[in-house]
Amino acid sequence: MKIGCHAVLFTNRILTETENILSGLKSTGCEGVEIGSRFFGLDKREYLLETLNSQGLYLAGLHVSVQWLDLLNKPEAAEESILKGAEFLQVMPYKNIILTGMIGAGPSIAGEAERDPALRDPQTVEKMAKNLNEMAKKAADRGVSVNYHNHCWEFENDGLLFHSLMEYAPQVNFALDTGWAAVSGYDPVGLIEAAPDRFHYVHLRDFKKEIMEGNKTFAQKQEGYVDLGTGDMDYRKLTDVLKKAMGPDDWAVIEYEKGEVSFERYQRAVDYLKEL
Repeated sequence: MKIGCHAVLFTNRILTETENILSGLKSTGCEGVEIGSRFFGLDKREYLLETLNSQGLYLAGLHVSVQWLDLLNKPEAAEESILKGAEFLQVMPYKNIILTGMIGAGPSIAGEAERDPALRDPQTVEKMAKNLNEMAKKAADRGVSVNYHNHCWEFENDGLLFHSLMEYAPQVNFALDTGWAAVSGYDPVGLIEAAPDRFHYVHLRDFKKEIMEGNKTFAQKQEGYVDLGTGDMDYRKLTDVLKKAMGPDDWAVIEYEKGEVSFERYQRAVDYLKEL
């Protein structure tokens, strides 16, 4: 299992300050980085590969987003986003799409009661999952793995979206976000142990239960995560499970979205994980 760092903390600076940011992340001791297509774009593939190589880093995963409803109503748009990502990854040693399924204009969309009714209907969600499975097959034909990255809404309605992907989209693996799973009431250890062959990529976060219990909205929870190893996640137990489930070319990626923008935060997290 390799340790990576998610560059989302630097937002669009990953495009304008690519060399400096990759150099800083390399100094943490990580082996690779995850980069979002919404910040870096898809038209500087060779430049990214060259810069990664110069730093001795890999692209662990390319983050791509689609709308859940597009999987039903505009499947061609969702497929185009996925296959463009797959094309970008052709020159990369690790060909992982980290796919987010959005549920509206942005992640701060209102609570569960105001979701589109289609996202609460099991038969409709089954169709969406099956459509995504076909898209993932096309990506697999290009040597690319589609790994679904969850937030909190996948676990609403007794985990309808998550469990539908598990059952009806066998071609889709999971880039399990351990933090969002945990604050949604789902034990990441249990999820991995239930289907270890579906987990080859994880996002690692930490949180304090007392703080998160008072955070009700998505935005509040997003701000509520703390640095790895300083919260209540049982990382000793989690890393033991990850070491059993994940192979040498699978990725554990540290994700910081909010808070201090510094390489030192990643450095401490990488050191913590290596100690474990």
